[in-house]
This record gives sequence, structure tokens and C-alpha cells, in this order.
Amino acid sequence: MSVRRETVGVRREKGLAIGLLLFGGFLSIAMTAAAQEEDLATVSAALAPRAEVLIIARCSVCHSPDLVAQQRLPRARWEATVEKMKHWGAEISKDEADVLVRYLSARYHPGAPDHLPPLESEVRQAEPFTQDSVAEGPVTGVAARGAGIFEHNCQACHGTNAIGGHGPKLAKNPILKHEDLFWETVLHGRGPMPAWGSVLSHQEIADVHAWLSTR
Repeated sequence: MSVRRETVGVRREKGLAIGLLLFGGFLSIAMTAAAQEEDLATVSAALAPRAEVLIIARCSVCHSPDLVAQQRLPRARWEATVEKMKHWGAEISKDEADVLVRYLSARYHPGAPDHLPPLESEVRQAEPFTQDSVAEGPVTGVAARGAGIFEHNCQACHGTNAIGGHGPKLAKNPILKHEDLFWETVLHGRGPMPAWGSVLSHQEIADVHAWLSTR
């Protein structure tokens, strides 16, 4: 009888331990999902448009934005995916990688619905990522700086030395003589080109324009 009581007691203890482990696992999953939803709710107005531009400029060179949007991955998987892109040659800085991982894991997490509502309904109207004021006055571009800025941000679509690629040729493009149209296009986007006003400062845009004018 004594041995049988001990056996029953051991089984009860094992059952309780397994129950606690299962409860802990479910609690961990629930907390992770809640954290992702909370992160989504706190994605800043500047982060979302900047991340969308980075997806087009850095990721869509090899992958369509639709392919990215179809994924539903936890943060660790998004981190591994971004690192793999960097390993394969994507020019992504540490700051850009952080922005992408935070945004992608917040919007495209495993608990996200198959069909997400438009981004504009989830975040307020985008504010400029930079601190430059729209009314800051004329900016003088420096061509020597513009070359590097173009290479890092524009070359993937517009080709080496701006000779064209996925995007149109910019070297000797007539738009360079119409600065208002050039600035309007870069700041707010046009057609398939995304808006870059949340990524590049006015000085950086002026530097790119100055460099393109020498091509």
C-alpha cells in the first residue's frame, strides 16, 4: 500500500510538472504575440515610410515587395533574413537593418492577418525622418558627397553612374534642369518610385542633384 501511494504521488507530481511546463509554453507564446502587437501599435510615423522605402531600395532588387509582404515570421527569423541579405551583398547599414527588422517583425509577424489593411490606416501621416525643415531655404549641393549618397541609395534602381537599370537613366536626364520637378519627385515619389523625403535630408538630395549634373 505504501509503495502504491508513493507511485500515485510521483505520477501526480509529474503530471503537475508537465502541466506547468505546458502552461509556461502557452504563456510565452501569448506574451510574444502580445509584444508583437504592442510593437505594431507603437511603430512611429517616421519608421514605417522609411522602412517601406528601404524594402524597395534594398530588397526589391532581388525580391518583389509582394513576396516580402506574404511572409509571417517572428522577429528572430526576420533578423536572420536581413542578415542573410547582407551576406548576399545587399548594401544595408546597421541602422537600416534595425529599422527593417523592427518594422517587418511588427507588421508581418506570425499573428498578423493574411490580408493587412493599408499602411496609411495603421499609422498617421508620415513626418519627415530628418530634422530638416521644408522651409529651410536654398541648399547648395556638393557633388563629391552626392556620388556616395547616390551609390548607397539610388544605384540599385538607376544603375552605376546613373546610366539606368530598373529605373530610368538619370545621367543627362532633362529633369535635372527642372529642379522643382526633380525635388518633387525625390521628396514625394512618382509612379513606381517611392518617396525619399523620409530617408534623405535636403542637403543629401541637393548633393545627389549636384553629382548627377556632372554626369
